[in-house]
Amino acid sequence: MKIITISREFGSGGRELGKRLADALGYAYYDREIEAAIAERTGMDIRYIAQMADRNLLMTIPLHFGQTFNSGYVQKQQLDILVEKQRVMKNLACQSDCVIVGRAADAILSEYNPFKIFVYADMDYKIKRCQGYAEVKEHLSVREMEKSIRKIDAARSQYHRLFPGLDWGNREQYHLCVNTTGLEIKRMVPPLAEYVRNWFANRTSP
Repeated sequence: MKIITISREFGSGGRELGKRLADALGYAYYDREIEAAIAERTGMDIRYIAQMADRNLLMTIPLHFGQTFNSGYVQKQQLDILVEKQRVMKNLACQSDCVIVGRAADAILSEYNPFKIFVYADMDYKIKRCQGYAEVKEHLSVREMEKSIRKIDAARSQYHRLFPGLDWGNREQYHLCVNTTGLEIKRMVPPLAEYVRNWFANRTSP
């Protein structure tokens, strides 16, 4: 079982890198499919599940959420999503070799010893990349875009704190950190795929 987790700064191209890497290696690729699986199992709306992390709503749950605590209806839903997310990820990871993007997969799946990648880039590059997104309908100024990127990255870092054992963005806790600044991601994938193959080969060698 070979698992690759992709943590990434917003706008760095981590999602594209993860998808291309999965294709190059012939691995399954999981991203928004995780929310879809949770929605199917819980009956919750998929957009609501995705917004929980995107809007930082999960931060109302105390750290070490496995402890018993009193909660309202919304907190219970948030806790249900967190618990279900772990079940879904572990189930998917056990089915086949895979690449999982975001969602604290590096921490949640740590017991499986995944190959952990962190993707980052300079702010100017991230802003330029975000401005080219087709789904970004707002005409944000450069200053507004930078503020939005920093806010999303702060939320991702805080979300990771719900799962002890990994400090988001700390290069010492990843097997590989990739700076995509000014680079064409599709050209980075072949050597990256070879690096990953060698890592897994060495890990399984006697």
